[in-house]
Amino acid sequence: MTALLYPLAFLLVLSLVVVVHEYGHFIAARLCGVDVTEFSMGFGRVLFSRKDKRGTEWKVCLIPLGGYCKMLGDADAASAKKDEAVEELTEEEKKRAFPLQPLWKKAIISVAGPAMNYVFAIVLLTGLFRVYGETVVPPVVSDVAPESAAAVAGIEKNDRFLTINGKKINEFSDIQHAVLVDDVLNIVVLRDGREVPLTARLKRVNGVAVLGVSAVMTREHYRSVGLAESFVLAVKDSWQLTVDTTVVLKRILLRQRSADDLRGPLGIAEASGDAARSGLIGFLSFIIQVSIGIGFMNLLPVPVLDGGHLLIYAIEFIIRRPIGDKAETVALYIGLVVLLTLLIVSSWNDIVRIFVRLKN
Repeated sequence: MTALLYPLAFLLVLSLVVVVHEYGHFIAARLCGVDVTEFSMGFGRVLFSRKDKRGTEWKVCLIPLGGYCKMLGDADAASAKKDEAVEELTEEEKKRAFPLQPLWKKAIISVAGPAMNYVFAIVLLTGLFRVYGETVVPPVVSDVAPESAAAVAGIEKNDRFLTINGKKINEFSDIQHAVLVDDVLNIVVLRDGREVPLTARLKRVNGVAVLGVSAVMTREHYRSVGLAESFVLAVKDSWQLTVDTTVVLKRILLRQRSADDLRGPLGIAEASGDAARSGLIGFLSFIIQVSIGIGFMNLLPVPVLDGGHLLIYAIEFIIRRPIGDKAETVALYIGLVVLLTLLIVSSWNDIVRIFVRLKN
């Protein structure tokens, strides 16, 4: 049963998040008057399909790895190039073909996918906060793991974190954010009424770093919140996760940090199974993280991704003309090379991490 849990959890997470993403494109296309010819859940052989009144073919396919939304005039599901036959459409059909839309409509449709991922994550987070409340744990150390980075740095039981790398620490989760983005932590703790400066140097093993401090959560650390406040907290958490991801990615690109943090399909499958085993809250929290991650990554200015489309539209707006088929093809190949390189690096990280895990 456990062996089946990992692939099933992975398929559920990936399919749900990708279908949400594509549905964002679908809704925006419909609102902008663009025809959607296909909306597919999965790839490969069609298991079930039907056409709605507006001509969209809804499909469920054999391979349940995500899905796609194809619009009238697209040569492929990624909207990377226009169909050569688009010029053969009637004048009425051309008004509803994606490649022939004004740039502002194309931009809205492109950004709608990542935006829907964020909306989905915020809705789920709002629900979690409303049902389970907010957890606010003071940044006071209840225990220090032996031989950990915290122990080596001189952190002691009952120390209260004041700042890390100049940033104020208000609650224990702020410490977790710092560990996520930095390898060297310049810490100031309050100990017996005086401020003590310390430095902790983290070691990342397969992208994971542990400071080695823990806190005791009591019932007093939970508080009930209303719907409006739950929404505000959800937006703040989504923004913080985006900021943390941006910082980590920036440091990887500047070679200030190892690329071991990057996870590929195997890594996401591993994390999906672990999250499913942790219970409903842990699994929903993981879905939220993946949804924000998918939304964020698709906004990067890489050709093939939505952010790449937005970059091309911006260039075309500036030069007041299409970039041309040759430039479009070159950009497409560049994007594919970037994504393939990312896939190879992240997949290698996954294999190493899983091998070490199985060995231990």
